[in-house]
Amino acid sequence: MKMALYADDGLPTSMRRAIARYRYRVFVGQLGWDLPVPEDFDQDEFDNPHTRHLVAFDRDEVIGYARLLPTSQPYLLKTLFPELLNGLSAPQDEGIWELSRYAATDLRHGDASIEMSMSVGKAVLLEAMRFVRARGAHTLVFCTTVAIERLSRRWGLDSQRLGPPRRSSAGLLVAAAIPCSDANIELLSIATELPRERIAPAVGVNSGVAAGAAGSSRPEHSSW
Repeated sequence: MKMALYADDGLPTSMRRAIARYRYRVFVGQLGWDLPVPEDFDQDEFDNPHTRHLVAFDRDEVIGYARLLPTSQPYLLKTLFPELLNGLSAPQDEGIWELSRYAATDLRHGDASIEMSMSVGKAVLLEAMRFVRARGAHTLVFCTTVAIERLSRRWGLDSQRLGPPRRSSAGLLVAAAIPCSDANIELLSIATELPRERIAPAVGVNSGVAAGAAGSSRPEHSSW
């Protein structure tokens, strides 16, 4: 498996298309979400110059993904699902980032596919935590299904609900926060057999000299 982290304004056209198709296949095709997007192309207003795209590959096929956006900018939970916060103000803090469109799949079938998908999911979440930690942040917030929330708890991760679940066209949704703590990173590092100390480098959001900035087709960070 290979992983790469891209700034949105540094995404090659082919990579943007691959991400959009993968997200559409997972969230519309498999999960049945009613998203206002073109067929076979999931892209919205939260794919913008402040966004980071974390992508996992297997033989150049996308098998895992997460979108990362600082809550100091408009983000999905605050804009589209504030009711999940049960009257609380949406976080707006440079120390808190949003994780959205989080998914992991595998090209195989049966039990091997399920096991591999779990492994990919843990690796993507680990790299997301490492990235925000490297930027000085401490927490990820996300809007997800109750099933995914239960899965993260089965993994042993420390997380906190931000409000009670609510029914939607995407299923039973809940807003939650997960600390990018040493304990959570250590747990995922052991589960994925990736070293804890290999942290994704901090890169300026709008830096013209950063790898993955506008005009570049290179990822900011990649790993195998």
